Amino acid sequence: MAKLGTEKRPIIVRVQTEERGIYVAETCTKHGWHYIIGLEPDKQEDISDLEKMLNPTQPVTSEKTVGRNDPCPCGSGKKYKKCCFY
Repeated sequence: MAKLGTEKRPIIVRVQTEERGIYVAETCTKHGWHYIIGLEPDKQEDISDLEKMLNPTQPVTSEKTVGRNDPCPCGSGKKYKKCCFY
């Protein structure tokens, strides 16, 4: 699947006013994204594709797990298995 904002998969938004459409167009042009704007005053605005591009989600990373023979993260200096391992 093509990346959002490219020629093969443009950002698609629906706006209610021409001013809002101009704002979306300027924002997309500034970032070099391809876009399609629909001006529909009688329908609810949908700029979710633009919001995804402006605020990308960060991948969730898990914290490194402590091995039972590693030093305890509490700072006691003991091995994890002898300190906080239940």
